[in-house]
Amino acid sequence: MNLNDLYKKVSAIPIGDFPQSALSGLLHGYISVYSIVRVNPWLEDVYGSQWDIHERIREIAGELADLIQDPSVTLEDRVGHIADLMEAYLTYSDMDFLDIALDAAYGIISPEGRDEIVLPCRTPEMCRLLCSCYYFMGEEECARLAGEIIEGKEQLFVTLGYDYDLLEIVHRWRWRRAIEFYENSVTEEKKMGFDVTDLFDKISQLLIDNSERDDYMLLTTVFDLLTAHECVKERC
Repeated sequence: MNLNDLYKKVSAIPIGDFPQSALSGLLHGYISVYSIVRVNPWLEDVYGSQWDIHERIREIAGELADLIQDPSVTLEDRVGHIADLMEAYLTYSDMDFLDIALDAAYGIISPEGRDEIVLPCRTPEMCRLLCSCYYFMGEEECARLAGEIIEGKEQLFVTLGYDYDLLEIVHRWRWRRAIEFYENSVTEEKKMGFDVTDLFDKISQLLIDNSERDDYMLLTTVFDLLTAHECVKERC
């Protein structure tokens, strides 16, 4: 499935129909499409106007903001939603969303207003959350801790073998995204080439093998990887 067909399929689905586990891939896919269209304005004929894409990102951000404030959401999932909402702000600059995300972030890493930063988990999403706190608030300790989380994760850039499944692909992709986000927001130094070709090839085959299933997690992961792949090609 090419990007045009996949984009049409994803865009036809109401945001509210996607499970929370699929929102991150959906958001990042649209952020990548927005970047592609911004660099190549003539592609608005294919993907719609920048405004239309912007509005789709706003809808996803609204869902994330609601989930962040939902007490039934697990801690690790909430961390991911917070990290995603802060990234969404970089494209959709709504201060209300940023305030919600920052308040929730500090409620987790600095409970009860403590001076010390605490890490209840060391996931790639926590790394991205810390990077955003550093970016928006200038918290040097957040930058240091984010670096600790991704330390030693270089092996996740090794090409996958033949034994793979969706969970393994998503796992590696989450860490690659965290490493790239750290490099962009903290070090501004590219130590690793950001290439998603191997993951994209394998996830595309999974989509073909499961074409009869309505698997939104798989669909949005392919959308995320394919648009990221196109972004690398377009240098956007």
